[in-house]
Order: sequence, then C-alpha cells, then structure tokens
Amino acid sequence: MKRILLFISFLFSVHALCAQATYTVSGSIKDSTGQEMIGANILLIAGKDSLHTASNEKGQFRFPKVKQTTFTLRITIMGYDPWYKEFSYKDAGAVIDLPLITMTMKTNNLNEIVVKGKVSSIIMKEDTIEYRADQYKLRPNSVVEDLVKRLPGMEVDQDGNIISQGKKITKIRINGKDFMVDDIKTLTRMLPVDLIDKLQLIDDYGDMARATGRKTGEPQHVINIQTKSDLSKAYQGKAIAGAGNDGRHNLGLMTNYFSEEQQFSLMGNSNNTSSQTGKVTTSTGNINYRNNINKAFVVNTGFNAGHNMSSQLSSSNVQTVTSEGTLSSANTSNSSSRSDNYSFGGGGEYKPTINTLANFNLNLSRSSSINNSIQSANQTGFQHKDQLTSNYMTNNAPAIGVNGFAMHRFKGLGRVVSLNFSINNADNKSNQDSYDSLRYYNADNTVLKDSLLHQLLYKSNGNLNTVAQLSYVEPLDSFSSLELKYVINSNRTSNLLETRWVNPGGKKTFIDSLSNRYSYTMIQQQIELNYRRNKGKLDYTLGVRLQPSLLRSSIISGQRAFKRSAPLVPVLSMQHKLSKKSMLMLNYSGNVGLPSYQQLLPVADLTNAQFPVIGNPDLRTSFTHSSSLSYRSIGLNTLFLSLSGNYVKDNIVTNVVLVKDSFNTVKQETRFLNADGNYNVGLNYGWSKRFSDGKYNLHLNGGGFYNNNILFLDNVKKAAQNLSLSQTVRGTMLQQWLELSGSIGYAYNRNVYAMAQSSITNITTWSFNMNAKAYFLKTFSLAGDVRKQLNTGYSGGVNTNPLMLNGTLEKTFFKRRLTCRLQGYNLLDEGASVSQSISGNTVTESRNQLAGRYFIFTLQCDLKLFKGK
Repeated sequence: MKRILLFISFLFSVHALCAQATYTVSGSIKDSTGQEMIGANILLIAGKDSLHTASNEKGQFRFPKVKQTTFTLRITIMGYDPWYKEFSYKDAGAVIDLPLITMTMKTNNLNEIVVKGKVSSIIMKEDTIEYRADQYKLRPNSVVEDLVKRLPGMEVDQDGNIISQGKKITKIRINGKDFMVDDIKTLTRMLPVDLIDKLQLIDDYGDMARATGRKTGEPQHVINIQTKSDLSKAYQGKAIAGAGNDGRHNLGLMTNYFSEEQQFSLMGNSNNTSSQTGKVTTSTGNINYRNNINKAFVVNTGFNAGHNMSSQLSSSNVQTVTSEGTLSSANTSNSSSRSDNYSFGGGGEYKPTINTLANFNLNLSRSSSINNSIQSANQTGFQHKDQLTSNYMTNNAPAIGVNGFAMHRFKGLGRVVSLNFSINNADNKSNQDSYDSLRYYNADNTVLKDSLLHQLLYKSNGNLNTVAQLSYVEPLDSFSSLELKYVINSNRTSNLLETRWVNPGGKKTFIDSLSNRYSYTMIQQQIELNYRRNKGKLDYTLGVRLQPSLLRSSIISGQRAFKRSAPLVPVLSMQHKLSKKSMLMLNYSGNVGLPSYQQLLPVADLTNAQFPVIGNPDLRTSFTHSSSLSYRSIGLNTLFLSLSGNYVKDNIVTNVVLVKDSFNTVKQETRFLNADGNYNVGLNYGWSKRFSDGKYNLHLNGGGFYNNNILFLDNVKKAAQNLSLSQTVRGTMLQQWLELSGSIGYAYNRNVYAMAQSSITNITTWSFNMNAKAYFLKTFSLAGDVRKQLNTGYSGGVNTNPLMLNGTLEKTFFKRRLTCRLQGYNLLDEGASVSQSISGNTVTESRNQLAGRYFIFTLQCDLKLFKGK
C-alpha cells in the first residue's frame, strides 16, 4: 500500500508541473458526403488573441490554449465555401467539444477543370492502417482476396487465410460493425472489390480501450471494409457451381444488400477442393443482418451453420529422449471425422449522444462431432513393442454467452465512466470407445506376450466464466488523465471422468481408481491505477496493477487445494509518432496464469492408454512478463518491424516419468511441475516497395525466434531450445494483359532437446512459388501456379520434395456476368507433404497424403446493381 501511495504522489507532482489553466477547443470537419477534410485552415479569434491550426488526417483539430469561452471560428479550404461561426459557452469546462462542422463545395459557372494528382494508397491513423482500394490495380470481377494479396504488410496463405504481421485475421467488420460470420475465407473470396472504398487494418484493444484511450496487452488484428460513400444502395449476387472427376464439387452462393440504414448478407458454400491434404468436404452457411433503427439505435444479428467431413492418411516418425535412452516409433494413421456446428449472435448498440454508448450481445452455439481412427505404431530403441489402437469418439458441446458494455463521458472536464461484463457457460460431453492391442518383444526380438485393453471413457466438463470490469477516468488537463480500474474474473469448472474396462466376453467393469469427480474455482482480480498523457507526438500510460488471485479445487475423494497470489506489476504503454508516416510503440504487460483442471486432477487420464496423464493438485500459479517494441513506416516504402519477448516465472511444465507395467516394459506418464527458466524472444519484419504506380511491387518478409523451454525427465530438470529463422522475397508485376507473381522462401528450424547431442534436429526448407495469369482475345485467360519445396534434415522415411502444378482456363460471357472455368489441380499427382513438431521431449516428423490429381469445371455468375446518391 505504501508503494501505491508514493506512486500516486508522484503522479500528482507530474501533473502540477504540466497543468494548464486554459480551455481546449476541439472539433471535426467533414464535407457533405462524410469525407474527412484534411489540411483545412482554421482560425480562432478570442478577444485580442488569434490562434491558427490545420485539420489532421482524420479531419480533426484542437486549440489547447484558448483563454475565453466566447470566440469566432473561421475555416477555409480550396474548393469549398468559407465557413465561420461565433460560439459562446458560459458554463464550459476545461474541454470544449464543438459540433460536427460540414463544409459545402463551391459551385460556379466556370468550365470544369480536372486536376490529376497522386493520392496516397496507404494512410496510418494511430491504431489503423488504411488502404485505398482504387489505388491498387485490379481486374473486373476481382474480390477482396485479390485486393489483400496486393497490400503491403498483408498476405494470403495457400489455404486462403489472411496473415498480417505474422498473425491470422479472425474477425471482419463492414462499415465499422462486426460481420457475424465464422467463414472469413468464403467472404473474402466472394465479396467484390467494386463495393469497397477503403480496407482498414485495425489493432483492436477492445471496447474499454476505445472508451478510456488506454491500450494495454496484445491487440487483435481486425479488418474493416468501408463501402463507397457515394452509393445509396448496392445489390450484389454471385453464384458458383462446379463438378469434376473423383467426386469433386464446388458450390457457392452469396447475396448482399447495402444501404445507409441496412445491411443484409446471405452466404453458402460447399466444396471438397479447399484442402490440400486428404479428402475434406466443407459446407457452410451464413446470414448476417444489420439495421439502423434510428440515429441512436443499431441492431446486428448473424447465424452460422457448418458441416465438415474428412478422411486423412498420414505417417510419422517419432523420437523420444528418456532417462533410459531413446525410443523411436514408426506410426501410420487412418482417420475420419464428421462435425456439425451452429451458432447465433445478436446484439444492439444504443448511442443517444456522442458521449453515451451502450451495447449488448447474446451468443448461442452448439457443436457435435464423431471421430474414428486406426493407428499403428512400431516402437524400437531400448525396448521393442507394437501397438494397434482403434478409437471411436463422440463429442457434444453447447454454449451460451452474453456480454455488454456501457460508457458515459460527462460534460465539462470530460470524466469517463465505463463498464464491461461477460458471462459465458460451456458444456462438453464426450464418449470414447478404445481398443489397444499390444505385442511385447524380448531383447532378441522374439514375442514375449500379447495384450488387449478395451476401455470406455465418459467425460463431462462444465465451465462458467464471469468477467466484470469497471473504469473511471479523471482528466487532469487537456492532455493528461488518471484511471482507476477494477476487474474481477471468476471461473468455475466441474468435471466428471468415468472409466470402464470391457473383457473379451463384453462384460463392463467400473474402474473406481481411474474415475473421479473434480471441481475447481478460480477468482482473479485486478486493481489498477494509471496515468496517461497524450500531447503532441507522444502518448504514454504509466501505472501499477495489483493482481490478487485464488484457486480452490476439490475431488470426490476429499482432497482439497487452495492457492493464493497477489503480484504487484507495472503498467506501461507508449506510442511515439516520429512523423506523419511513422510510429514507434512500446508495451509491457504482466499476467497471472492458472493451471487447468487436467493439470490439477490427481487421477490418471487414459485417453491414450500408453501415455497416461496425471495432474498435480499442488501446482502454483505462473506469472508471465511480456514486452514488445514495434515500428511502422508507410508510403512508397512500407516497413513493419516488431521485437517481442516474454519470461515465465513458475511456469507449469511437463514431467515425463517412465513407469513399468506388468511385462517389465515402460510407459511414459506425463505429470506437471512448476519451474522457472521458460523464455522466448522474437523478431518479425515486413518491407514492401511500389514501383511505377503499383505496376511492380517488391515484398520482403522474415523473422527469427528463439525459445528456451523447461521440462523434466524422471524428475530431473532439462532444457529444450528451438531456433527458427525465415525469409521470403516476393515480387509482383501487373500489366494490362499479364499478372505475374513469384516468391522464394527459406526456413530453418534447429531443435536441441533434453540436453543430448543425439537429440538435435536441423530442418531446412526452400520454397519456390510462381503464379501467372495471361489475358487474351478480350474474354479469355490462362493461369497457372507452380510450387516446389526442397526439404532437408528429415528422416529418410518421411522426407519428400513435392512439386505442385495447377492450371486454369477461363472465358467470360455477357460483359463478364458469366464465367466458364476449367481447373486442374496437382497435375503431377504428387503424393505427400511433410512437417515437424516438438512437444516436450518428443520430436514428431509427419508425412500427410496430398489430394490426388483432379479436374473441375465451374460456372460462375456475377450480378451487381449500384445506385448512387
């Protein structure tokens, strides 16, 4: 408490030095179409004082040192009529926010003069990077995905996922409102670019951050699509129907209606062409509706449905380092699955004034799945064992959640009170029917004995999570403020595990020692006091946060555990605008981590009978220190640079213990301990440059990451290090008749685990990609893409260097309203792709079967009707 009082005294001392006894006048300027007016000349006259400024890139302006509450404002900008008005605020506070100012374009009888000038293709606005769609060369009938592929700092991977600065985009907004769909790939592949004025990449810190101005923690990358402001109504429809050999199909439908008051979208897609491995059929349907009931109230609803079926063939080599020696396992797997998912989201936003906002959202979802797999493993090394496992599992998971947010900014000084809450309840029930057939061998490889285990597992998990957050912001002057914030997070979980063994005659026996009922409650609180100052180019937040937490758990046998912690951590966030086109950002955060129920439950989980998992009820909470330093610079040369790192104290790590069974062979039993020493650092960058007004583009992306992970082998502490380096060079050429893009990528992965020289892997992958599309005879196009991988460092049984070749021939009819398309995939009929994963003391090299060669013929219909204002 003494440290907190000293910190408060320090903050008030800073305020005393920086305080200004004047008024701040601020406002925003737009034209009649709603476009922000940038660079307007603004003159404020108050008595004998005259002040001058210009509007920024958002059309906003501010006069920080106005000595009177009665003043005259005059605004001029080329091409618009001058604007002036007198204001008088008798009971004004320290901050005076003016109503929106609208400029009117000049009209006269002179001949029209058209002045052509360069418009910036990319603009940076604090947490938003804005791309103007009309500044990127695109063909007719292009979609959002085509635009994203051309944007600096963004890319689309082979599966259609949008990646920005190394992070996957998981949310899309249209005109600032959440587009309630789960299938982002279908939306970006079907929504036409003709509708789009701007595409914005937003660092979203949440509703509370938008209300208070405090930005802490890692933001979520969100794409906002801004439709053209000169459209009063837009109707758009797209339909796709395709069929091919080997049962291939692609069906899609999308309809959109946009107006100033309403938005309606209907999407549906079913295909078995989107996955590169195995046979995967994906069917999705989405409905989204938004309506501005009036100026103050907006409703937004969405319904999603999905059905997926897949079958996969794969093989892997697994190497595990233990205290007894090294185990090697050659595995094969044949799996199939089916899942159904449904979700509904609905909410409303009420904003009667610019200073008051409230929203409420309801989310319902249900998912079910059936999984069937057959796996075989041949284990060699210091012991020899064969295993054949058959699993049949069903899963059902309903969920319901509500969340709300409210804020009010008081007149005068501008005090802000905001409240945020969420309540989410989720249930998960699963049934597993598992057969394990084992064959044990003697040291001379003769058969020792066969064993069969048939077990039934029933698991039920219920989770109720409640979060509430209250914030109060007290302005100190026009540039600085104090925030007092309180957060409480309650998480209640109950779990049931029932294990039954089935003998060869079919008799079921309940195994009490492998069954239990378990519950735990986690309550975490945050009490935070911070100081923010935003003046000129520097915006920073400093503070302290007390994070008391309590974990209470119990099992049916009567064991109970209580864990408490109350760390006091600093709060730091800083943004420094180096220029109009560059920014530097620094963040630090500290967070408490609590163990999961499986990590606490002291009962063996035999989901995989040869790799049982047993929890530790004596685990302590962990604490993660995270920091990041980022730099952004935009223009003809665009650069994104990010340096990050974290260190975990009392991290919850695995302890792999070898236990002997009745045949004197060992199983790997996973337990859990707390340990220090886990840390990682990473550097990620992206650079791009446009040439000849976007006809030629060069992109460089790369990064390096180092991880030091702690684990235990038979209660002995070990360390595993991972170093990964990547670099990609990508170039594009866009001509009237030809589109060409190519890339070369290099990836290096070095893993040293369990401190053993024999446990070092060095994986190197070179990737070569080339895409070309040529247009000829006005309505024809021919496209092809080729991808080659060169892999080194994998074991002989897994290593492969696939060469993928795809081709497309298109012809358009009726002014591009109808497109006929013939596509060929994997023309060289390559068989497999490879990958590597590390988990604790185990390295797994996997080989997945690729989809075989096939052809598909598709018809696509595009209809659009745009009405201007």
